[in-house]
Parts: sequence; structure tokens; C-alpha cells
Amino acid sequence: MLNKVKLTDAEMKEFAEVFAYYDYGDDEIGMVPYYPGYPDRTSLVNYLVAMIRTANEYNAVYATSENKEGIIILTDTTHPYPGTAMFKMVWRMARALGFKNFSEIIKKFQAGGASLEKTYRDSKKQFVQIELLTVKKEYQGKGLMRPLVETAFEVAEQGALPVIVSTDAKLKKD
Repeated sequence: MLNKVKLTDAEMKEFAEVFAYYDYGDDEIGMVPYYPGYPDRTSLVNYLVAMIRTANEYNAVYATSENKEGIIILTDTTHPYPGTAMFKMVWRMARALGFKNFSEIIKKFQAGGASLEKTYRDSKKQFVQIELLTVKKEYQGKGLMRPLVETAFEVAEQGALPVIVSTDAKLKKD
């Protein structure tokens, strides 16, 4: 299993930018256009930094090595963030997007129907979920995503839990 790490502000922003500016190719656009200002992705980067910052504060960031070529952020419902952390994260995300835009994005996400996460939470089922997984551009295509994903399954295996993996791109899924 990979080790948990702490990220600097610059590293948080770098990972957010890598994720926000992912190249979906010709056939897909992902969820990026949902965010305000598209095609400018500044608000998306700020939103992602808000998520990463909270995970960083509560020790939920794993990295490929001390060089942090890639990271994965996991939710483990058997070890939840404290309520104050969730409040901080939502507050930061809403501030990053603006409260009206944040509300609109939540509505768009919910319009797709109940997510597996919501279904599990409603039924009080425990799980591990990959919240964010990204590899720095210069390290992509070098097999670093596999150990990140394997870490999620190793964490889940410790508690005999299912893993929720979701993505907005076919290439990522494949």
C-alpha cells in the first residue's frame, strides 16, 4: 500500500490543474463544462483545491512516492472525516465556485439519479470511494495509476468493504 502524504499549497494546485485540464480526446468532454467560466477552468481548479485541502488536513491523501508523481484521495466510511471537516470542505467549495454556482452544480449532479455512494449511505452500508486520482502530466503513461488504484482496494480489503470507483471519461474507465 502507498503511504499517506501531506501536500504543499503548490502541490495541491498542481494536482488540481492536472485533473481540471485532463485531455478527454475528441469524443468526450467529461463534467468540466458543468463548472462556471468554462472553457476557463479557474473555478474548477479552485473547487478541486478545496477538496484536496480538506483531504490533506485530515490525512486522506496517498502518493506514489515521496516525489508525489501521483495522488489518490479516498473516503473510507469506517474512518469518516469529522463533521467540521465536511463543513469546511463544502464551505471552501462553495466559495471557490460562488454559492449560486455551487448550488447549480449540485443540482446537475443530482439530476443523474441516485449515485451508488448515496445508495450506500442511505442504507448505512460502509465503503471506500476514490474521490480524486491524478498523475502529474510528465509521469502519465508510466504505470503509476495502477498502484494508486490498488491502494484503494487494499484499504477496502482491510475492512472487507466494497470500493466505489466513478469517472467521467471512457479512457479513464478503460
